[in-house]
Amino acid sequence: MKGIAVAPEPLAAKAAEEVYREGGNAVDVAVAVSFAQGVVDPLMCGLGGTALMYLRLADGRALVIDGSTTIGSVPPPESWRTGYVGRSETVGRYIIKGELNSLGYASVGIPGFVRTAWDAYRKYGSGKVSWGRLLEPAIKFAEEGFQIYPYLTKWFTPEMDAPKPGYPSTMSKLTCTPDAARIYLKEGRRYRDGELLVQADMGRTLRRIAEEGADVFYEGGIGKAIAEDFKAHGGLFTYEDLVNWQPLYQDVAAGTYRGYGISTARPPATGVQVVEMLNILEHFDIASMDRLSPAYVDLLAKIMRIGFYDNVHLKNDPPYSVGYDMVRRYLSKEHAKVRAEKIKKGQAAPGPLPTKPTDTGTTHVTTVDGDGNVVSFTHSLGTAFGSGVVTPGLGFFFNNFMGHFNPLPGAWDSIVPHKKGGGGCPLLLLKDGKPFFVIGSPGGSRLISSILLSIINIVDHGMDAQTAVSVPRFHCEEEDLLFVEPTYPQGVVKELETMGWKVTPSNYMARMQAVLIGKDGKLYAGADPRGGQGVGSVR
Repeated sequence: MKGIAVAPEPLAAKAAEEVYREGGNAVDVAVAVSFAQGVVDPLMCGLGGTALMYLRLADGRALVIDGSTTIGSVPPPESWRTGYVGRSETVGRYIIKGELNSLGYASVGIPGFVRTAWDAYRKYGSGKVSWGRLLEPAIKFAEEGFQIYPYLTKWFTPEMDAPKPGYPSTMSKLTCTPDAARIYLKEGRRYRDGELLVQADMGRTLRRIAEEGADVFYEGGIGKAIAEDFKAHGGLFTYEDLVNWQPLYQDVAAGTYRGYGISTARPPATGVQVVEMLNILEHFDIASMDRLSPAYVDLLAKIMRIGFYDNVHLKNDPPYSVGYDMVRRYLSKEHAKVRAEKIKKGQAAPGPLPTKPTDTGTTHVTTVDGDGNVVSFTHSLGTAFGSGVVTPGLGFFFNNFMGHFNPLPGAWDSIVPHKKGGGGCPLLLLKDGKPFFVIGSPGGSRLISSILLSIINIVDHGMDAQTAVSVPRFHCEEEDLLFVEPTYPQGVVKELETMGWKVTPSNYMARMQAVLIGKDGKLYAGADPRGGQGVGSVR
């Protein structure tokens, strides 16, 4: 079968080619690549992480499998409440004294990646490639090792070690548990570019999952080892929590933009925010504007700010009970018209609380096959290196998503047993009802603005997929503060400052992974150069 996979990790993306040649579909390939990503990018994703998979199947069905990390049944200590400090971002991590919600066993939520991938494979895979075969590339990379490559090297550098509230240092994570230090430090120091990283323990864990299926991770020997380790070290979930964990199946949110259809995940994912911003943009002739002009950046920054402001309201209901009425409101053309008129009158909505956008421990893979199956799959450890916890003998990091939940009671995002967290923005554009452009990304809040700009580049500026995800980007989510990549002309920056913007240079603007389906059926990769530009394809 012909097909393509796009991911930030070149080694993992190449696993797609073997699976496609053996008759696998886009779902099979997304599973194979994502497991390989957990090995060749173990600091961002893996067996101990979360998952959000958007699928649009060849028969036209669209759905989301939400494998978000879930709060366990063990309550956090009272010190989390009394030690509450504040929040690092508008919709980001909470800060407590000692940062035990970001580092160590108590920071870990029930991981959902393995069972999400297993469910997707069993229900929507081709049936032509075995589960064990899909895990073979990951097992090989773990057992035989791979050379640390530039995209991964930067996370091992001292420059990434500067801690900030809510984000403990990388070295504190690499030394959090004995097995973390043993596997992910080389003779007590960080790995360097080109050095061989062997993860034998992870290889053995992967072999068991390959042979026994996902249940071994939740109910079998691996699950029992996890539960015992976490019970002994103050973890917040139990063996029963693992056994009972299941992914959530969601329908999709839909919209339109200049005649293109949009299909995306519902809240607490952020696709509805992107649709709202595109609806507002329809009231402006963006195609006729110079995309590097101050007026262009000013307009889009105001629309971004409105989107982030409204998205806070979408988040203000408990996850997974956001009403259809609220979603319909923010998807509606009437709501967008009101917002657009305010922009034209100089009455743009105020931004949310001050934020400090940061990089996250997340990755993504986008796959499309020749039959028309489409997958956009985001999976994550929370922040780089996750919690720092590696259970003896298992060989992988666990997430640190408990830091995304409010330690104070009574809020929509307070810590409540079995509540799921969510995020990500997998999105599909349809042309004449058929898949046209599928995109997703890691990157915290900046992935939202980056996906918005990439869609505009495709629809309004007629760019090809690679150019659309490569050109300079900017980001705005708080009042008057505008982040721009250093490649923006200084003359434009100065004019934006005279317009009242506080312009801040930023080298981080997410890492888009996109595929464009051409009129001729050919598949074109949009591999963001800000990532490792991994592409695996069979023509």
